[in-house]
Amino acid sequence: ENVIGMIPGSVPGSGAVLVLGHWDHLGECAPPEAPDRICNGAADNASGIAMMLELARRLKAGPPLARDIYFLATTAEEPGLLGIRSFVKDPPVPLSGIVAAFNLDMMAVAPEGSAVGFIGRGQDPALDAAILAAIARRGRKVGDQSLADSFLQRQDGWALVQAGVPTVLLSATYGTRSVLDPFLATRYHKPSDEAAAVELGAATEDLLLHEDLIRQIAD
Repeated sequence: ENVIGMIPGSVPGSGAVLVLGHWDHLGECAPPEAPDRICNGAADNASGIAMMLELARRLKAGPPLARDIYFLATTAEEPGLLGIRSFVKDPPVPLSGIVAAFNLDMMAVAPEGSAVGFIGRGQDPALDAAILAAIARRGRKVGDQSLADSFLQRQDGWALVQAGVPTVLLSATYGTRSVLDPFLATRYHKPSDEAAAVELGAATEDLLLHEDLIRQIAD
């Protein structure tokens, strides 16, 4: 099942910001004879859920914001974005009222100082401008755009984009191939994606970037 929560805004009817990430993974993913058969999915995507929870805590503890902020943990992303497609088909909040959505997926792979992968760029000029300004404000740079673009249809945000909701995935994991490729080769969808291997350097920077952006857009 999808799990959803909300921090109410102070100005009813002013729209909403959506933060989402998938909570599912593959379960048993190695042959029966393997010593470790379970894909724990620490980076993909326990890291995104952890970041969502921390963002919710920080935003709730701060000053009230004008817009509602929804937090959506989707199910069944791995078999084909099924949870987010269900949300889009029968949304508990009007999709037309969501001014921006931020997907958190594979958020704990890159070291501190890594460039930001900007998946979903080009949908909404005002949102793009706000994101680029926030990245620059935090002293960071945008990474390989062609690499980020190649993941647009491979994550939950794609179902929202198709429904007309401006949705982005901002993560240093997708900033450069030198960061992403070793993870894909050694830990992606493997039992080796365990908590001991997560990298919190750029994850912390990405969390603060999201907090900055969400506070701005929700106000």
